[in-house]
Amino acid sequence: MKKIYLLALATAFASTAFSQWKVQQSPARRNFSKSEVFSLTAKRQTLTPYAPSNRVELLNENFEGVSGTLPGALPSGWSTNVITDADGADVNAFFTNNATTANAGGYWPVAETGNNNQFAGANDDAPPCDCDMVDIYLQTPTMDFTTATNVAITFDIFHDRGFGGGDATLQVSTDGGTTFSIVTLGLDADGVAIETLPVDQDYWQTIIVPVYDLTGQASVIFRFQWSDATSWASGFAVDNVIVGELPNFDLKADKVKFGNWNYDTFGAGVWDYTQIPVTQASPVYATVVASNNGFNDQADVSASFDVTFNGTPVTGSPFAGGQVSALLPSLEKDTISVLSTFVPDAIGTVGVSVSLSSTTGDDVAANNVATNSLEMTEFTYARDAGGAQAFTDPGVSYEYGNLFDIYNNQFFGGIDYAVGAGSTAGEIVLGRVYEFQGLDDTGLPVLTDPVAETIEYEVLDADFNSVGEGNFVFLPFSSGSGTAAAELEAGKTYLVTIATSGVRTPVSGSNEWVSSWLFDDTGWGATLSIPMVRLNANASLAVDNINAVVANVGNLYPNPSNGESVMSYTLKTDAKVSVIVRDMAGRVVSTQNEGSRTAGTYSVRYNTEALSAGVYSFTLVTGDHQVTQQLVVR
Repeated sequence: MKKIYLLALATAFASTAFSQWKVQQSPARRNFSKSEVFSLTAKRQTLTPYAPSNRVELLNENFEGVSGTLPGALPSGWSTNVITDADGADVNAFFTNNATTANAGGYWPVAETGNNNQFAGANDDAPPCDCDMVDIYLQTPTMDFTTATNVAITFDIFHDRGFGGGDATLQVSTDGGTTFSIVTLGLDADGVAIETLPVDQDYWQTIIVPVYDLTGQASVIFRFQWSDATSWASGFAVDNVIVGELPNFDLKADKVKFGNWNYDTFGAGVWDYTQIPVTQASPVYATVVASNNGFNDQADVSASFDVTFNGTPVTGSPFAGGQVSALLPSLEKDTISVLSTFVPDAIGTVGVSVSLSSTTGDDVAANNVATNSLEMTEFTYARDAGGAQAFTDPGVSYEYGNLFDIYNNQFFGGIDYAVGAGSTAGEIVLGRVYEFQGLDDTGLPVLTDPVAETIEYEVLDADFNSVGEGNFVFLPFSSGSGTAAAELEAGKTYLVTIATSGVRTPVSGSNEWVSSWLFDDTGWGATLSIPMVRLNANASLAVDNINAVVANVGNLYPNPSNGESVMSYTLKTDAKVSVIVRDMAGRVVSTQNEGSRTAGTYSVRYNTEALSAGVYSFTLVTGDHQVTQQLVVR
């Protein structure tokens, strides 16, 4: 296990908190400017908010009592500062919002928790205030701590610091709001006081700060302060603010991830992927982040892990016994990592569930379980979440890609790449693969010369992905002569990139493992988001094996199907086109004749409503050429 000492913090940590490299715990992240990033509307991952037990409370506000049209006023007793909007009018900085109104400008997709959850939020890029927010605040009512003991303030924040946004702090006043000071949240690994709230691009975070030193004060006000750092930014949100006594015992499972967070390098089961080819399967590792959110220490904390495959529990004891933390002090957290004996050997969904318990007891049992899942595929190796959340374009020539661990020697056919809406048709993209050799003393990647390159591909209007879409073009590897498929070696990690200028790259998901890197005129830098760049293990699609009739074939989308899936393709010459769908036993279950097509770009639409739930092979036949992809129907 890897114990994390953040004293007062009990959060779903910022993405950089668990970097697996010793050489630099937090590589510099590259933030894109407004001119480089385009609209987000995709729903992000969700996290159930903190559920307190019955206890003495001085304040409990979840912002659900605000009725009427949103954005709306703040609850009674709450206040915010007045700022000037783009039209010169005076408006409040914070309003009551929900996920829909927060993302009215298209750049701040706050994770939904529950149904139409409301919260206090300051939005830097949407009505009612598209404003400069250099120093804004949300302020609680006044509270009397005269007779309070063992008091803490608990609150949830959505703080992604997107698009150049600044820091947030918790402040307190004991003189009725005349003066405020920053609340120290704890100490970092070097013993330096932590004064800024943590960042997480995908999750609401639960923060617990003990304020025992305020006992006896008669006029206490808390203030949540945020800055957009004088740049275009997303926003800052606060919810579920509770001031009162801590529960005696509260053990919480923040999240469970695939991979071993105690490893310092990639490989050896560090998965954190969304899709993995069966040919690259390894034993399932899992890590749970466990928090002690109670006033008392927790003794003998154990994590019980379970694995399912396609919804069926894996028999036996896939994980080697219970993992125990002998002592988890109050308001600290620990990571517990385990290795399973289960190695997926077929296409399907791997699920992992963890339940926390201790010999001490728990007053809030509802937050002890966390789950996660990933897809085992025939060919696709992916880190992204599948639907475009934003489109990046640094405005110069750049390379952008992800690290991939190779567990078994294998030939790969090429790179799958999603082209972002707003790109210029006719621009060129080229895929490259580098062997990754770790990080240097400054925390930047050390790479070999490219070990494989794809053909140059000229993007088409038909390739463009709008927000939420996940259509990929295939860039086959090309050696110029001989076999083009690239053999990647077991035990090595590779950086897979696309190189381009003038093409927007969609991003999807949070770069939690610091596995996504961008190179531009400023050099290499890690990014907060994951580019939609994938490895394709179908070696038969390497350029020397592709019939001259077909210029390019996109991936099926959506997949899993929601009743209809679409595949785009481009013909160099005239050809007859058809579709053959087979079940996993190889039996033909459907054929679809598309007729004769002249040279050009097309899309084939396939209705899956007549198919039973399961995994099928979808074959596009163009003349003498066939391309087969996996199709999942649910």
